[in-house]
Amino acid sequence: MNKYTFKTYIANRREYFCYGQNTSLTKKDFPFPESLLKLLRLDIWRYEPLIKKMEKALLRFYQTKAPQDANIVLAGLDELAEAHIYFQQLRLDWMQRFEQVARVEDSALPELLPRKDLTYIPSTIDAMQKQIQRLFQSVLDIELGKKASVQDLMASYYNRERSDTLNTFQFRTLPLKFEPVDSRTFTEVLYPETVYDLIDYFLRECVQREQRMRVCKNCGLYFAVKGRGTAEYCDVTTDEKGRICKEIGAFVHWSQSKEDDEIFKVYRREYKKRFAWTKTGRISSTTLYAWGEKAREKKAECEAGKITLEEYQEWLKNS
Repeated sequence: MNKYTFKTYIANRREYFCYGQNTSLTKKDFPFPESLLKLLRLDIWRYEPLIKKMEKALLRFYQTKAPQDANIVLAGLDELAEAHIYFQQLRLDWMQRFEQVARVEDSALPELLPRKDLTYIPSTIDAMQKQIQRLFQSVLDIELGKKASVQDLMASYYNRERSDTLNTFQFRTLPLKFEPVDSRTFTEVLYPETVYDLIDYFLRECVQREQRMRVCKNCGLYFAVKGRGTAEYCDVTTDEKGRICKEIGAFVHWSQSKEDDEIFKVYRREYKKRFAWTKTGRISSTTLYAWGEKAREKKAECEAGKITLEEYQEWLKNS
């Protein structure tokens, strides 16, 4: 009997994860389909040195069963689990495997603790990220919805690309149960045996629920479209200050649009100079505000072609 549990399900537009020792389960939930989108953004190659370290420790463990080598592998799995919740399943699976070591022959260790399950993580996740991206582009991108339904797009995509198993995601039979998850909800629950099961489950749910995706105008990555579908920026943290694209995207886009705007540049340059004057007491904030109103009026005249850029610059200089 398994000592550990990992299960997941979707209810009320949220995804729930329950995992840990059977006597003490951790429960987390996120907006659907946040976990899949976070996996799509995960820089898995960042963890390649860690995985190589785990591989070396595992190879030594095959020979010596040294506890310190087992601890290196388990510590690495802890780090992966912190990087993404799907790896909690892998972590628990290997914890249980290590607990079975004393009951198997030394020659059976490579089968009990398969090295490739660890060493192939970066390449496997990288390949699946690309497959998910292709499916989003071909089936779930909101711009495609103007032309055909998700079901039509999905059927067309797989009829065309199914044989390309390297680049097209391959859906499999999943270990699902239909059971109550609380006093009011009966639903399908996934008991994953691999990380692949988790990716498969949430990706197919996106298709079945016709969850449209859009490319964020700031970071260029896909996010889930909700409600009326007018959002252009995602809500994923993107900068060192913890600001999300939704907060900074519009400003960045506006700033970029002004890079070649000479009229705006000369106005902005003059405004910054006068703003600095308020800090030294040369002019008051009230004076700056009054000047700003007139400067923007003249700027509008310049944009409308009523005065030239040179005339506007001359006005700014003498105002």
